Amino acid sequence: MSPIRLIIIGILFYIVYRLLVGGRKKEPDDQQKGKAFKEMPPNDVLVEDPVCKKLVPRQQAVQHHNGEQTFYFCSEKCCQKFISQEGEGE
Repeated sequence: MSPIRLIIIGILFYIVYRLLVGGRKKEPDDQQKGKAFKEMPPNDVLVEDPVCKKLVPRQQAVQHHNGEQTFYFCSEKCCQKFISQEGEGE
């Protein structure tokens, strides 16, 4: 056999070995990542904009306090629209 054939066969055996052994090592890591993800508490809660019905993270939402209730909006435009509709209702 020529040296080139030996090198090619060696490379093929190495590739097959990495595919078989490398695939096994990744499974526990994936399981640990999933476990860690499940244990992490959520950083923020999604709230629904009452005007356009979009879900917005509470920390990023525009807030409007109306007496005892707080409303969350995706933008200042939706907040103003809500305030104008609220004024018409009274």
